[in-house]
Amino acid sequence: MTPERPGAPPATACIPRCAEAERGYDVAQVDDFLAAVHAALQDAPHGPGPEYGSGTVLSTQVRAAVFAGARGGYRPEAVDEVLDAAEESLAAAERERCLRARGPDAWQQHLDALTRLLRNRLDRPRTQRFRRPSRPRAQGYSAAHVDVLCERLGARLTDAAPLEPAELRRAVFPPAQGERSYEEQQVDAFLDRAVQLLLASR
Repeated sequence: MTPERPGAPPATACIPRCAEAERGYDVAQVDDFLAAVHAALQDAPHGPGPEYGSGTVLSTQVRAAVFAGARGGYRPEAVDEVLDAAEESLAAAERERCLRARGPDAWQQHLDALTRLLRNRLDRPRTQRFRRPSRPRAQGYSAAHVDVLCERLGARLTDAAPLEPAELRRAVFPPAQGERSYEEQQVDAFLDRAVQLLLASR
């Protein structure tokens, strides 16, 4: 394994690199982002941050992080595992900060608002939960496969079946077009909210 660069955050010490001819995540970008996450977690005990956050980086920003490709960079699957753990740590810190600063009622209101947001879409009929792609012949996610995951999420919200955040993060849907498809961006945004709720409910 190539040694980590000087000043890299502790979390990157165990992340393997790709071979020099292979493309992975840009090392400097990953190091800088994880350093910001580390600083946010270190700051977590010191008072309330924006939107129940723990400082510079929020748990929702971890999920949205994107890194450039680079030869000999960090292996993407290994970085993704580190990011999953970072997101869960930040979400737990955000929960504790809100409970200390605003009390359990405020946190419950936050959970209830997230649940209502998801329920409003989950309660729609199958094949009608999300928009179709706006351009003719544009490719989207298979509506049938998205609906199956939505029904699993609905069961999870009533404690009828288990569903882990990682299953939503790693969800992959076959492509489809027209009436058999959903717009990818809207589905992705919904799944982000679903992950946020599952983590906040722990």
